[in-house]
Amino acid sequence: MIADIIINTTAKQVQQTFSYTVPDSLPVQVGSRVLVPFGRRCEEGIVIALSRENSRTFSFTLKSIIDVLSVQHGFQEEMVRTALWIRDYYLCNAAEALRLFMVEKKGVRCQRRIVGGTLHGAAAVDEQIYTAVVHAGAVSRKVLESRFGAAAVARLLQNGTLQEKRVWKNTISDKMEEWLQIVPTVDTTVLKRRPKQRELWEFLVRKGECSLTELRENGFSREVARRMAADGLLVIQKKMRETTGAGPVTLSSLPWKLTAEQLAAISAVQQDTEGRTYVLHGVTGSGKTEVYMQLAAQVIREGKQVLVLVPEIALTGQIVRRFSARFGEDVVVMHSQLSQGERQANWLRMKEGGCHICIGARSAVFTGVRNLGLIIVDECHDGSYKQEETPRYHAIEVARTRAAYYKCPVILGSATPSVREYYLAEKGIYTLLELKYRVQGRPLPSVQVVDMREEFQRGRYEVLSPTLVELVEHTLQAGNQTIILLNRRGFSTFVMCRSCGFVVKCNTCDVPMVYHKDQELLRCHYCEARREIPKTCPACGSPYIKFFGTGTEKAAAELHDIFPAARVIRLDQDTTRRKNGGDRIIEAFRRGDYDILLGTQMVAKGHDFMQVTAVGILAADSLLNLPNYLAAERTFQLLTQAAGRAGRGALPGRVVMQTYAPEHYVVQYAKQQDFKGFYKEELAYRKTFLYPPFHQLIRILFQDEQETKVWQSAHTIASLLRSYVQEQGEAVEIIGPFVDAVKKVRNKYRAVILLKGADLTAIKKRIQQSSACFQKGIIIDVDPAW
Repeated sequence: MIADIIINTTAKQVQQTFSYTVPDSLPVQVGSRVLVPFGRRCEEGIVIALSRENSRTFSFTLKSIIDVLSVQHGFQEEMVRTALWIRDYYLCNAAEALRLFMVEKKGVRCQRRIVGGTLHGAAAVDEQIYTAVVHAGAVSRKVLESRFGAAAVARLLQNGTLQEKRVWKNTISDKMEEWLQIVPTVDTTVLKRRPKQRELWEFLVRKGECSLTELRENGFSREVARRMAADGLLVIQKKMRETTGAGPVTLSSLPWKLTAEQLAAISAVQQDTEGRTYVLHGVTGSGKTEVYMQLAAQVIREGKQVLVLVPEIALTGQIVRRFSARFGEDVVVMHSQLSQGERQANWLRMKEGGCHICIGARSAVFTGVRNLGLIIVDECHDGSYKQEETPRYHAIEVARTRAAYYKCPVILGSATPSVREYYLAEKGIYTLLELKYRVQGRPLPSVQVVDMREEFQRGRYEVLSPTLVELVEHTLQAGNQTIILLNRRGFSTFVMCRSCGFVVKCNTCDVPMVYHKDQELLRCHYCEARREIPKTCPACGSPYIKFFGTGTEKAAAELHDIFPAARVIRLDQDTTRRKNGGDRIIEAFRRGDYDILLGTQMVAKGHDFMQVTAVGILAADSLLNLPNYLAAERTFQLLTQAAGRAGRGALPGRVVMQTYAPEHYVVQYAKQQDFKGFYKEELAYRKTFLYPPFHQLIRILFQDEQETKVWQSAHTIASLLRSYVQEQGEAVEIIGPFVDAVKKVRNKYRAVILLKGADLTAIKKRIQQSSACFQKGIIIDVDPAW
């Protein structure tokens, strides 16, 4: 057999397929991770195709695969296909796409080790070192030097007694464990005089077979088993270690009595035989999660598996608890805050079919599966489903590609689906399912808009308007809870000199530094640089330095001043840095340990708090003026989602939105919680300016520490692409190059080219074929979410 292999390295110069012969003794399949000779070294390769040895001829002799690195950690055919689709659609290299499916990104690691050479009548100490190395087989120089001294090791290396060699460590080797089985045909009379061995024999007769780990847990020693095996009474075999579940589940959950809308949605999906994509448009509190669980139960009964994606790690705990209460240990979790060992175990459980439900954030879409039956994308509108690093994939598109292989449905659930998703549902490309009412007839919250311009004219400069203060006060008196949304962290958003107007900016990024009062310093939210607060203006020497703008820290301080008895907790990036930090804060608030939850957009994402009757939204228009065609959509989604946290329990909810643009159509539709009204107006705007869903976009970012190089590279690529468009007659608009919204980040200047057209397939192929487009400092973003 001949294997076509992608070398697992992101180096651009080796991004092609290499062919190797397959030894008959190796269990090589499409997707196997293998060790291959590559030049003067060994590398990991991933098999993407197999063919008969006589099907092709070569002008040179093919090298042979050395070994299979792991049977467990290989790829299924579907994974390979999806990775190659990612390579072609998102314009990355194959290794980068394949690595998305790997928990351990590299299967082999090159190490330098000391081995024995030739001993030449050495002194006793030299012979001692030599014997230690030979006995160990290979040992690191650092370990050897710590034991015998650097000088002695160097001397023996120089005279050839010891040699330094490169060895390759397999980092993904299959985890094995020993299992015991009795030999039923042997004479067991000898056990009459061996009570402990007889007890073990009787235990194994009852069990059939048992791992050594389980043996020790039942009070038997490894030595007893070894002696019985030596006497031929037992057989010890090695098997792959099985992964375990997430632990015992203490809660239980029974299915609700479903509404007619929920029943209709479930029925539509269950009758699916084509693997369609469904947009489940349900108002906040309409019971979308129960629909997910009912559909998952049916899929599991069919022996298939479910992937459930959520937008934030902080949301994982909430939905995991609900699914675990219903499905017990049949649920595993995948997200970046787990240890590598935890992710590895959970990934293998799904891939080997030992578990049927995987819940996680964006990267969970790459979890291995045995037989996929359903993919659920909760809060599908959320921008965090778009990866911000290469490869810049969108989890929804990857989910749809994987689902197409298994012909299983994809559910995109949201109260505020994206304009693109809803448009595709209207056109019949997706299928629209609607939940128009909250469960148990609960009303949507009432929304009041406060014009902060009027507050300013009245001389009120506080963060919270009197209307919002009154709402919070009433809520506290009633013993209920409040959520406050402010989508800016820190205390003050910039520091400025009142004499000359100088703004303190980051030394390496072209952005103002943010004041964090709890640390008494300025921080850059792009590169995390820190600096002390200047006592005088660096430009003019004036002492009149003032803090402007409001972040969550300042809002929290004002809440404490106004409501000293209230228990306030913050949920933002600064308070959730520790593992499971967000989940702990959310659960503490859910238990009633706090009265007010204040935070950034994290507080608006799908939380289900029964005691929250009030929501306050500060700076409701803060996203509207961003240079981004998605600004209106993102603002509407954030406002509507935040408002939807109120009144999900027995009591009705109230919302106060504070804004300097109360007449803006986004604020007005959010006040009315009118998604369809917003959608129609926004779609008309997109059609006028040919933005998605009517046109596709590719954003090419150029960055370098030298500004002249940035512009040279950008103009070269723009010229190359314009020449191609003119030659081929492609209907593609090439805009730019122009300065990025942030001119400099981490000491690198930034310029952008934007490609816009109804179909960018052809120009994508041209970009993929051009080595100039993949030089250092060039980032290609297909379907940008900026």
